[in-house]
Amino acid sequence: MIRTLTIAALAALLALPAVGAEARARHTSAKAQPNAAIKARRTVMTGFDARMSRLDALMGGPSASSIRARSAEAGR
Repeated sequence: MIRTLTIAALAALLALPAVGAEARARHTSAKAQPNAAIKARRTVMTGFDARMSRLDALMGGPSASSIRARSAEAGR
């Protein structure tokens, strides 16, 4: 009986580092995901801003970025 309990306890101790490593791997991948999402969103928004600026230039109107810059300077 004691021999069985000793073997079970030893097996549990050997399994603990594997469980901890798996938890750390999941935590690391979950932590990297928001950064990737932020980077992807920033890329999409940069592309959108570039397309809108080209459209404003084609239409001959002032670009939204220059309007924002002027309003920011007026607020100072």
